[in-house]
Amino acid sequence: MPVEAHHYRADIDGLRALAIVPVVLFHTGIPGFSGGFVGVDVFFVISGYLITSIIEREIRDGRFSIARFYERRVRRILPALFSVMAFSALAAPAFLYPEEYRSFARSLITATLFASSFQFRLESGYFDVETESKPLLHTWSLSVEEIFYLVFPTTFILLWRWGRKRRIGVLQSIALVSFLASVAALYLDSHSKTAFYLAHFRAWEFLIGSLLALSTLEAPNCRRAGDLISVVGLLLILAAVFGYSHETSFPGLAALLPCIGAAFVIAAGQRRTSFAGRLLSRRPLVFTGLISYSLYLWHWPVLVFATLWVGRRLSAWEGAGLAIGSFLLAILSWRYIERPFRGKSGVLSRGMLFSLSACVATLLVTIGLHGELTEGWPDRYPNSVRLVVAARDDRDPRQGACLSTDLDADACRYGRAAAEPVTALWGDSHAASYAVMLGQLAEQRGESILAFTMPACPPVHDWQIAYQEWRRACAAFQERTLNRILEDRSIRTVLLAANFQAYVSIAKGQEGFQVALRHVVHRLSRAGKRVILIYPYPTVEDRTFKKLLREAGNDGNLEALGQPLDKFLADNRAAFDVLDQMGQPEALTRIYPHRLLCSRGWCSLYRDGRVLYQNHNHLSLTGARALAPLFTPVFDPPPDVDR
Repeated sequence: MPVEAHHYRADIDGLRALAIVPVVLFHTGIPGFSGGFVGVDVFFVISGYLITSIIEREIRDGRFSIARFYERRVRRILPALFSVMAFSALAAPAFLYPEEYRSFARSLITATLFASSFQFRLESGYFDVETESKPLLHTWSLSVEEIFYLVFPTTFILLWRWGRKRRIGVLQSIALVSFLASVAALYLDSHSKTAFYLAHFRAWEFLIGSLLALSTLEAPNCRRAGDLISVVGLLLILAAVFGYSHETSFPGLAALLPCIGAAFVIAAGQRRTSFAGRLLSRRPLVFTGLISYSLYLWHWPVLVFATLWVGRRLSAWEGAGLAIGSFLLAILSWRYIERPFRGKSGVLSRGMLFSLSACVATLLVTIGLHGELTEGWPDRYPNSVRLVVAARDDRDPRQGACLSTDLDADACRYGRAAAEPVTALWGDSHAASYAVMLGQLAEQRGESILAFTMPACPPVHDWQIAYQEWRRACAAFQERTLNRILEDRSIRTVLLAANFQAYVSIAKGQEGFQVALRHVVHRLSRAGKRVILIYPYPTVEDRTFKKLLREAGNDGNLEALGQPLDKFLADNRAAFDVLDQMGQPEALTRIYPHRLLCSRGWCSLYRDGRVLYQNHNHLSLTGARALAPLFTPVFDPPPDVDR
């Protein structure tokens, strides 16, 4: 988010400080800064303003050069960025396990090519590794900004010959379309990753700054009016910083607050220093603004690797300590990495600068390709760890096709292919954990089953997670599945399985989910189907599963990792209550996986030399097979059926 202006304004560096400090405090978990992420939007407005100011001034003076423009960008952006990426590439193998390292390797490639915003948009799926394991996640904003730098100068040159009025009109139209697209995307999906990560949904934020630089908003002549506007701008930014949270539907309309706030502060200081400008021009804020780029780059990898090092979420005090450490690291980075390369007197000629940048970029991409092609570089581990790592792949090989979020997703058949299905499995990814095991049991009986599974889509009718990205597909899938099971006379038994506790928690005690589940049970029972409710199985936090890998490397007691049975039952009490109320015991069959997964009051991840889970939240094929004795009776004919 760095840009250099020819006419220096200290208040803009102060505004950078106002942008970066909330971002860092938000990421470190300091209470009170729940909306600190809006600092990135303030940076976008600043970038649009300064870049447009520079380009317009140089075109007007007849000295604009595309080569010189991109040379400045390379000098300003790449030295610190490549340093952070090199540090992350050295640290990642020691902290990230194969699945995480493979994601990191991809981000190393895409961040080098300034395309990481596209990667992180695609990686927002149900089985994605946690954001806390992504050291380069923050480069998404650089990706968005570099796309702006790539497109805007050429566009602006083409618009220059049209005259000022038409030039401004075109930029206003583009900004309006971009803003409306962002609002529409969030209207359709209030947590849209597309609107958050992709450049064309963020273009309007840069263009607010661009239009401001082109003087579409004239700075007020009256000092008091300018002071008032500047204060209002500060208050708008602070209102977003302290008032927003991860629940805020963002960017869209919500992003107007910090963006307009930044524009007000900049506009108020165009003619003379405003009241807010005088506050922002104080030396500590200006200095923080000067190092803001390095601080932005370094603070996130420091937090990620520190969290992975301690194996748990950081406390507020630990976060504060790391924030201070990141500040000191940013000072060193600014002084010894950023400054030597910047300006006309920067080290290396243009040709050498571009050549060296290309060589470093090639090296980083090569490291990334190695991580991708080796599927996370598992060979760096000893055999004891590789056995545990292999559990990540101990899952249904058809998962990609049979656990789909497509609008036309359909059932998958398991067991004997030529046999008519007599059993149906319906549910989410937790239900999908049973599909292969059930197929093997069906095969032994000469039968087949149909598995209707979709991630985060419960086996109910007319209830979905409100903010779910594939909510429409889930609703269609639920309707289609219920009708198909009811209409298929060969299906005599229906197993309903899901991460029920999650849905009960999301419903927050409301009857919507419970009513939707009861509706399905009632419809199936009335149609003569035998309904089997599969109760939740134990899961653990992701860091507990990672500890399994650490303990394997240290020859630790792997069976000691898991959770007490009492804790599992307490955590899932609400789900058990809902399922218990679905009907009388004699009317429905119930299966309790924890009765085999937990022994002597302890629910383990590892037993008898086998890993029972493929990740912290899903059973492995090995774990599901351990439950086969519970499911064998499923394929016994109902009492009233003459076979």
